[in-house]
Amino acid sequence: MGRHKQSSHHGSMSNLCKNRPEGSSVASSIHPGLPTTCFLDVIITPLATWLFMALLLGLLPIYLISRRKTAPLLRQPPKDLDTDSMPAPRAQPASKKQKIAKRVFNFAYYALIVCLIGMVALEIARLSVAELGVGLLPFTLVGILLALGMRLCWKARVARFANAAYWIMLVIVMSIKLAAEVKEGNSSFVRLKDDGVQGKYPTSDEVIDVATMIGVEVVLAALEYPAWTRLENF
Repeated sequence: MGRHKQSSHHGSMSNLCKNRPEGSSVASSIHPGLPTTCFLDVIITPLATWLFMALLLGLLPIYLISRRKTAPLLRQPPKDLDTDSMPAPRAQPASKKQKIAKRVFNFAYYALIVCLIGMVALEIARLSVAELGVGLLPFTLVGILLALGMRLCWKARVARFANAAYWIMLVIVMSIKLAAEVKEGNSSFVRLKDDGVQGKYPTSDEVIDVATMIGVEVVLAALEYPAWTRLENF
């Protein structure tokens, strides 16, 4: 029974990342002591997005409650208050420098989101061209789009902290992937096609791609800090 489950799991992984020279199981057959890139792309990297989605499900009731509390207050004032005799509360206006800083931080954030989506898409495209399979890497795009939706739709500190947690989780899982790839050295993922032409995605190239994504995610986590954009709502 255990062997059947193991072979079934191995088969599903091999379907998601075929033709990997080190195999499609957990441990590499070429580099002893290292996990396979298949295991990293199917299990480790998507783990951050799975955890982020679980976090969002936990925050959903808070979001719905906050929407219900604020919606009536925005529609009409309390009936027992004489609003004509009371001055309307005014938020402290932002200075010109603060407005410019807010725009700069927001522009940098959305530009980095686009950059990260492009880098993930690039890695997926290069793996596809090399006919190595993409694992569950496209699932990371789902997490990035969810984080973008949180940024746009829920202007609250709790949403920023949730996003920051996701970027940090991505940094952790991709750092694990990067460390394994660095230990692999200058080996290449090579497969001879039917016409004899080599399809390659060198480890050195993937190291650069993954390191770039880690750098972008670190900056995104920092940009989630609410004070950068004067966000005061919890």
